[in-house]
Amino acid sequence: MRRAVTAAAAALLLPALLTACGGGTEEKAGGPVEILMWHGQEDTSAKSVERLVAKFNQTHPDIKVQTTSGGVTADGMLPKITAALTSDAHPDIAYLYGSWAPNIARNPKTADLTPYIKDPAVKWDDFWASERATVTVGGKVIGFPAVVDNMVVLYNRKLLAKAGLKPPSKDWTWDDFRAMSKQATDPGAGVFGTTWAISGGEEAVWGLWPLVWQAGGEILTADNKKAAFNSEAGRRSLDLLRAMAVDDKSVYLDSSPAEKGQKLFESGRLAFFLSGPWVLPDLQAAGLDYGVVPLPGTAGNHETISGPDTWTVFEHDERRVKASAAFLTWFTAPEQQLEWMKDTGSLPIRASISRLPGYDDYLKKYPGIDVISGNLANAKRVRPPTTSYPRISSFVADAIARTLLGKADAKAALDEAAAKTDAALAVPGS
Repeated sequence: MRRAVTAAAAALLLPALLTACGGGTEEKAGGPVEILMWHGQEDTSAKSVERLVAKFNQTHPDIKVQTTSGGVTADGMLPKITAALTSDAHPDIAYLYGSWAPNIARNPKTADLTPYIKDPAVKWDDFWASERATVTVGGKVIGFPAVVDNMVVLYNRKLLAKAGLKPPSKDWTWDDFRAMSKQATDPGAGVFGTTWAISGGEEAVWGLWPLVWQAGGEILTADNKKAAFNSEAGRRSLDLLRAMAVDDKSVYLDSSPAEKGQKLFESGRLAFFLSGPWVLPDLQAAGLDYGVVPLPGTAGNHETISGPDTWTVFEHDERRVKASAAFLTWFTAPEQQLEWMKDTGSLPIRASISRLPGYDDYLKKYPGIDVISGNLANAKRVRPPTTSYPRISSFVADAIARTLLGKADAKAALDEAAAKTDAALAVPGS
């Protein structure tokens, strides 16, 4: 493995990258190249992005990066980008979930960064293989890796102790999760065992997939042409959540588009919260006494879900694409990423980051981050790489919401979602 470049060396390499791409003289002649970035981040993550961008702007006068959330969170970025591309109001860079890559890569305004990632300054092979695969669609590199993560369970130590419960062990099961959630629920105090999103977004769906996989099920058939989530494994998985929500009443059903789950957990009203490393800074800021454990398992299988996200680049003109590639080369370099990780609790997107001098400080700063990093070994499958996935997700999200609200049984809801999925997958090019 090659040693990571220092921050100073990375800064020196950036002008070379621009020149190698034919843009160095052009930018000086035409003034700074202005590019727009929609980051889709909130709270601590948004502040970290903006601080790093300000640092870049101060040290790279040939490029000026403007940042905004894009008016949406990451969950709502795909429809926002799709509409913007139609009206030529799109940004140069946007944060997009990796599962959307097959869909967005088809748009002719999505840039091809293949020539840029070959530059030695980028150190493309330093990114994890799963990340490189996610941003490469049909041989076209559409962006840079943004985040790699996985789902774990965070728990409130004080609430568990108050309920007479010991922290969960690494060998716990979904039956344990249900029983502990029920015991920790205190309606009088406004305390719930856990929460589940029912607002129709991917947040509702990605928590279901590990249960399905652990039970031996799949999302789609092997050829990606038919739904498979309405199998017995899928029904049992959703029925467990239904029992918790409807029978035990231990689940706070979150219908807010902004998703209140994290705020409830921070305020001491949830015993368990299914999430990932990005919430750790906020939990620490809230002074919460929390613990981290892998997902409950089925027959010893604690499979989780992970999906590398992307900084996708879109075309306006050649100068702006070159500038976007140069900025992302700097932004995703090990030194900047370690700053981002310390701010946000994100996991390393490059192999070399763990060899930087400040990496041990990062581990010490976020109790439980070592558990989440180790849990990457339990991430064995990814969401289907099909352009229809966003629609499939919305179908399943609706099935989850109706089931957890007691308006449908798990089998009927999943069968209906599967029929819609099959119809969507039957469309040519899906």
